[in-house]
Amino acid sequence: MIQAIEFKPARLQAGVALPIALIMLVAMILAALALFRSVDTATMVAGNLSYKQRTVHAGDEGIRSAFLWIQGKATVSPASLNSSDMGAGYSSSQHANDPNWNPATDWPTSGTYTLPADSGGNTVSYIIHRLCTQPGLTPNQGNNRCATYSSSTAAAPGGSLSSDAPAFSNVTYVYLRVTAKVVGPRNSVSYIQSMMLVPYT
Repeated sequence: MIQAIEFKPARLQAGVALPIALIMLVAMILAALALFRSVDTATMVAGNLSYKQRTVHAGDEGIRSAFLWIQGKATVSPASLNSSDMGAGYSSSQHANDPNWNPATDWPTSGTYTLPADSGGNTVSYIIHRLCTQPGLTPNQGNNRCATYSSSTAAAPGGSLSSDAPAFSNVTYVYLRVTAKVVGPRNSVSYIQSMMLVPYT
């Protein structure tokens, strides 16, 4: 006797594990990409800040170089500071747009002094302005007006109603402003300013 075998169709699978797994995989990939970009951006920002800081340190060398030039002139021939020396980056009058000078937009195209590039690839240039309204004149000569500072130093006894009071001699100084511009790697640019005083000549 032959017995008939009945085949029942398999139940259809209704699971959702595979679509959920695929969605989670896509979400994890997107999260990984976002984390990678965030870390990469943070690294770039830290690197840019490092380069910016290096330009600031390099600017100190420009200020120092300008100071040594001013010191030499004030010692050897102080009267020469009454005249501009554009080859050395010195202007005997203030910037044309004072007092609202913005170095980023008004940096002069000539009349600055540039130092050789340092080992970090930073190039420093500077310009010195004597804070006077007119070039080529001594301070307060004619219509020339300068920013000055006066100090008193004790010279010798006498010069007062008291017999033992010291006599004071006034020393007048003229303000000079040094502005240094540093251009470094990754288009990093810094501006540094310093005020200096030289005796009135």
